[in-house]
Amino acid sequence: MVNIRQSDIAKELNVSRVTVSKALRNHPDISSEMKKKVIAASRKLGYIPNLIATQLNSRKTNTIGIVIPDLENSFFSYIADSMIDYATENDYRVILTVSREKESVEKRNIENLIGMRVDGLLVCNSQETTDTEIYSQIKKMKIPLVFFDRVAVGSGFSSVVFDDRNGAINSLEKVFASGLRRIAHFAGYSGVNIGKDRREGYLEALRKQRIPVKKEWIIEGGYELNDGRNSLLKLLALNDLPEVIFAVNDRVALGAYKSAKEAGLSIPEDIGIFGYGFSEITDFFDPQLTVINQDPRKMGQLAAKVLIDEIAGVHGSNPVKITIEEEFLWKESVKKQK
Repeated sequence: MVNIRQSDIAKELNVSRVTVSKALRNHPDISSEMKKKVIAASRKLGYIPNLIATQLNSRKTNTIGIVIPDLENSFFSYIADSMIDYATENDYRVILTVSREKESVEKRNIENLIGMRVDGLLVCNSQETTDTEIYSQIKKMKIPLVFFDRVAVGSGFSSVVFDDRNGAINSLEKVFASGLRRIAHFAGYSGVNIGKDRREGYLEALRKQRIPVKKEWIIEGGYELNDGRNSLLKLLALNDLPEVIFAVNDRVALGAYKSAKEAGLSIPEDIGIFGYGFSEITDFFDPQLTVINQDPRKMGQLAAKVLIDEIAGVHGSNPVKITIEEEFLWKESVKKQK
């Protein structure tokens, strides 16, 4: 493969290499007609820009780094997809990294992205993340960063989150109104903002209804299938089944589905299950999962927009917090009593 250089384009057009370089950078010194000729010649010859050299000559790389916990989780896949779409539409390249829910991997990914001189970062914390020192360093380096879904609280960066606390309260009120009162909660880790907010919503909804809290029905775990499976096994060992399980997310709900069916329980006749999720996945559950509906595409697009605006200096030094409302979608996995 022949490595075509700017000098080859210059020779083709009988102009200087400086003219070619400026034309490819859309410099105002170069006429529109010459820019068209240079672009046409570069395509004809198969010229591929040296991005590393371009970055060395400029403080801006037009590159965004994304850190997500897990690509197997379709929720994060949808978010990443919408971020990439929005970034591409706005002439930004994207480097996507995955922490696999490990704090150490998350930190290493961020360090690598900074080393690649990204213009900004989009980060969703892992379920393990407790050390926020790296975010203090990023703040000192003045690198724009926007958290989405899971946030390092108090770090001083912008964020795009769902209204999880009120989402839980509003949804549980509908469940209570249907005649169901005995609700267990398969909770996420309380050190993660989504786990904390969803648990607080659950407790507030019980308080409003004057329903006593059964601490043994609040089972803390992570956000994956095995966490749902293990939580249901712990619940079965109590020999005191609730009417409904409120799961911290759809992955935990799916794990609970599997363990319930293995134990010979019928959903929703023997036990109902609902949780946070999004409408596209409900059909993959049998029976269809009742969800507190979240729109991952909206979250991804908004987070990418906030970051690109921050890179452009739109918000100044003031962090932005966007909270997205949720909607309760009643499906087949919870049986109304009245």
